[in-house]
Amino acid sequence: MDTYDVVVIGYGPVGQMLSAQLGQAGHRVAAFERHAQIYGLSRAGHMDDEIVRTLQKVGAGEEFREDAVAWELYDMRTKAFGGDLLLSLDWSVVGPHGWRSHWIFYQNNLELALNRQVQATGNVDVHMDTEAVGFEQDADGVTVTVRDRRTGAERTVRGRYLVGTDGANSFVRRHLGISATPGTLGPYQLVIDTLQKRPLSFEFDNGQFADPERPGCLFQLGKNHRRWEFTLLPGEKPEDFDLDRVWELLEPWVTPEDVEVIRCPVYRFAESMTDEWQRGRIFLAGDAAHTLWPFAGEGMCNGIRDASTLAWRLDLVLRGLAAPALLDSYEADRKPNMQGWTDLSREIGLPCIITDPEIAAQRDAQFKAVQQDPSLAPPLPVLPGPVAFARAGDDAAGLPASQFPVRVDGREGLLDDVVGCGFHLVTDDPAAVEALSPEQRGFLDSVGVRVVVVGPEGSGAPAVDVDGAYSGWLRSIGRTAVLARPDFWLFGGASSAQDTSALVQAFADALAGRTQGHGTAHSDHAVTA
Repeated sequence: MDTYDVVVIGYGPVGQMLSAQLGQAGHRVAAFERHAQIYGLSRAGHMDDEIVRTLQKVGAGEEFREDAVAWELYDMRTKAFGGDLLLSLDWSVVGPHGWRSHWIFYQNNLELALNRQVQATGNVDVHMDTEAVGFEQDADGVTVTVRDRRTGAERTVRGRYLVGTDGANSFVRRHLGISATPGTLGPYQLVIDTLQKRPLSFEFDNGQFADPERPGCLFQLGKNHRRWEFTLLPGEKPEDFDLDRVWELLEPWVTPEDVEVIRCPVYRFAESMTDEWQRGRIFLAGDAAHTLWPFAGEGMCNGIRDASTLAWRLDLVLRGLAAPALLDSYEADRKPNMQGWTDLSREIGLPCIITDPEIAAQRDAQFKAVQQDPSLAPPLPVLPGPVAFARAGDDAAGLPASQFPVRVDGREGLLDDVVGCGFHLVTDDPAAVEALSPEQRGFLDSVGVRVVVVGPEGSGAPAVDVDGAYSGWLRSIGRTAVLARPDFWLFGGASSAQDTSALVQAFADALAGRTQGHGTAHSDHAVTA
């Protein structure tokens, strides 16, 4: 029986991202996918700067950007042609993670890029056309039975941990008997994905037309594909929308000479939150753990967040650098943030799918009033960051770990490219590093924490803060130093050079499964036990 560190069931973008990060960390992974080849039907189409940084981390970013399009402007209008403008958002800005804040892409190309990085590790065995049919866990691992769907032959493999990234109809979740709490059920939506036969451009593009006669949207899927979506009206049925009906809806924009229709399924918006994301040595991630409405474009993004949050925990536990209890904070870390995205996606979507003319008119009046007086706009929600593995009582804990350009030994670029990925202790005060004891510095080295001291040109700092962005960011959050996790969230921050020692101690305590503040900041056993 083949044995692995981790067995992954489901090899879409979430399973690929998890496999890539674990494989690059040197762990043996087996990934099983029931489809015969990488699934060729694109679903996701939007990515934010945090997830682009995650692609940067695994080496798939450059290939992704070859076809992806940085989203410039998001508009919402009352009609697709000649409608009134209700909302316009400038998305041409660079986000906190060093990349443009919004991207539109074709998922098939993303999966090919991720798969190439998985295969390059040499540590991941990918088995297509193979499905999991059973598993049992014990105190030391999980034994998984898989079936070759071509031959029907079954065999068993063994992993220290199992992760189900097998979608909304997850076999892993069902086999465990884990329930999911349903949320708001929305309308049916026709999704039409197309391949361009020639370059296309429209006066209104990459936005939402909130027309009560037929709500919908259109946007690019990278440089060569496009998507249209249409909300089904009351009384309409999914089976009404055959290919002839699809072309009727597309006729104002394109004909068969312009695009090829790749797929045109009808989905129903649905929310669900799995009640348990972990049972013993088995974890759920992505749609296996949660689903949400698509309007924020964050479904796949949140699955990738799950993968990144879980990957570094598994890495430290498998290498014996953290107590197994570290894994128990995975669900508590991710679930509040995921619920926030679920609520936000619904709130974004509800005004877009109104089919009652009177209600739509009230909505239009509200949006136009905000245009005249922006103070009438409701405050933007602040989604909770992960604080289940964080410094207790620290307001910086759970904030995004920003990425800016630095220059080290003549090499200039974004932080992760120049100094490497993983845990970062970043400060613009050399005294913060000097405040650490030799034991604490040794501890940071053992865990792989990269200590980055930034400063302006000519300051003698090892890393030149090219634009002064790091110092400005540290001042804006009231911190002298911050400890960033590998999934780009802050474990916490130090308010002074002396407080950096306590920050590192809290990190050591958390990894060891101790109550933070267990020992004195410089005691040998406190940082090494």
